[in-house]
Amino acid sequence: SKLFYLKYIGASLNNIGFLARSQGDIAKALEYYNKSLKIYEEIKEPQGTAVTINNIGFIYQNLGDIPKALDYYHRSLKIQEAIKDKKGTATSLKKIGISYNNQGVILSALEYYQKSLKIYEEIKHKTGTAYSLNNIGYVYNSKGDIPKALEYYHKSLKIYEEIKDKKGIAISLNNMGGAYNKAGNFHMTIEYC
Repeated sequence: SKLFYLKYIGASLNNIGFLARSQGDIAKALEYYNKSLKIYEEIKEPQGTAVTINNIGFIYQNLGDIPKALDYYHRSLKIQEAIKDKKGTATSLKKIGISYNNQGVILSALEYYQKSLKIYEEIKHKTGTAYSLNNIGYVYNSKGDIPKALEYYHKSLKIYEEIKDKKGIAISLNNMGGAYNKAGNFHMTIEYC
């Protein structure tokens, strides 16, 4: 049926947008994301619509247009919640948190990271859980609450080690080292390197 083909055309356009973004061609990425979005909205396909809106938000976040990024992330979040897509909801919450964090609005960032963490834990999504724990640790580190930051970094590290995510392990260790350095415990930094 026509609906079936349009759904896959929407996905293909989204993938072309992603490829363009990964190659640094932002104008082309936006063009293809918008084409994809138009099709998804036309056929009333909420999952594809939400994912594409999230991708557009990510472009604006990277361009430094945080208000526009937040607008897209909130639109995606509303759809994800409506269709009860928990992973998508957690992802949107995380991205909203990152946007607030980039603006220096750390209390709002913390609120969204915690909401994201709760859902990731609920659906047992270990990578998302570890990522959210790391983000929460980062907020506490920014606030100068080093013991709380380290508590979250350690929890994150434990999960990353459990799932053998080397990049995640490195990020957690780096964040822990930065927190120890900030606290003036230079010998502790060496211990974790």
